Amino acid sequence: MKKLFIFAISALLLAGCQEGNTETTVGEGKIAIAASALGEVATRADGVTIEAPELAEFSLLITGTDFEKSWASLSDYRTDDERYLAGDYNVSIAWGDATEEGYSKPSFYASEDCVVLDRNRTTTVNITATVANAIVVINTTEAFDNYFPVSDFTVTTTANTFEYDKQATEHLFVAAGQDVKIDCTCIRQANVASGKTEALATQTIASTTAATRYVVTYDLTSTGGVTISVTLNDTVIDTIDVETELNPNA
Repeated sequence: MKKLFIFAISALLLAGCQEGNTETTVGEGKIAIAASALGEVATRADGVTIEAPELAEFSLLITGTDFEKSWASLSDYRTDDERYLAGDYNVSIAWGDATEEGYSKPSFYASEDCVVLDRNRTTTVNITATVANAIVVINTTEAFDNYFPVSDFTVTTTANTFEYDKQATEHLFVAAGQDVKIDCTCIRQANVASGKTEALATQTIASTTAATRYVVTYDLTSTGGVTISVTLNDTVIDTIDVETELNPNA
């Protein structure tokens, strides 16, 4: 009887320890987040770096089956404070609005899937945010500017139209995943006095990609005639024959 009584007491003590020890909880796990941010924006030839915000400025969203929870700041998240039923989850961090376009409108985003394990095990998610929108740059060569001393460019996206500022030091950000059109209205040197304008053929950047810088350059050659050459990231995408005027004052 004494042995049975001692065994019963031991069993009760063990049960009490298990109830208070979350390490033995079956069916739940934890998510630890190792976050970083990179501001590199590439082209085929070169790239630029956008200053990434502090990680504390990023918001956090974790979703799963019948689960969704967000934090306004990554710094608000505590691994040991959260428990998740074992299963598949998605972790995303964001800063800025990827759909907002304009000068000095960068955004950052990253998304990673993970699997939460049971018995209170910790799944570490390594996640790196990158620039979520694209940059459009328009350049003109000296030859183009000499022939067209006045040239105005517009950049048209699905949602906006921008008057492009060739002197701007800020980057023009556009949403990724769309076609972007570029139009040019210009005046030839011979027509400056009259102010006669002409429109060049519309150029299209097809299906912009995030963290990509699109550099469109207008050049002019005079081999047997006058031709405008339009390049996108060092690849010629269009040539435009310019009809010369025999009598520019006409």
